Amino acid sequence: MYDCQEDRYTDFAITPRCTAPALSGSLTANATPATRHKLTELAAYATERGLDIALQQGTLAIHALSLTEALNINARFGHDLLISCHLRRDPPARFG
Repeated sequence: MYDCQEDRYTDFAITPRCTAPALSGSLTANATPATRHKLTELAAYATERGLDIALQQGTLAIHALSLTEALNINARFGHDLLISCHLRRDPPARFG
């Protein structure tokens, strides 16, 4: 609050920002037989960033990633892999 008589701010506090990403969720990447090696590269990329991965029969699932991480993965591997991503806001946004 600004004190006009004293020409200074008093009782000034800031609310700490939430450190959780706005959107988070899971990403699934599928490969053709010709691009299966790209799943291995994506698995290594995700592991380097500390993401939780599961690789099964030509499908790689990455859990608990942020929107930024999903966009980076898509930009890097989207030309070679079929990528599907499901992100949500927690808690969900309320409308109305």
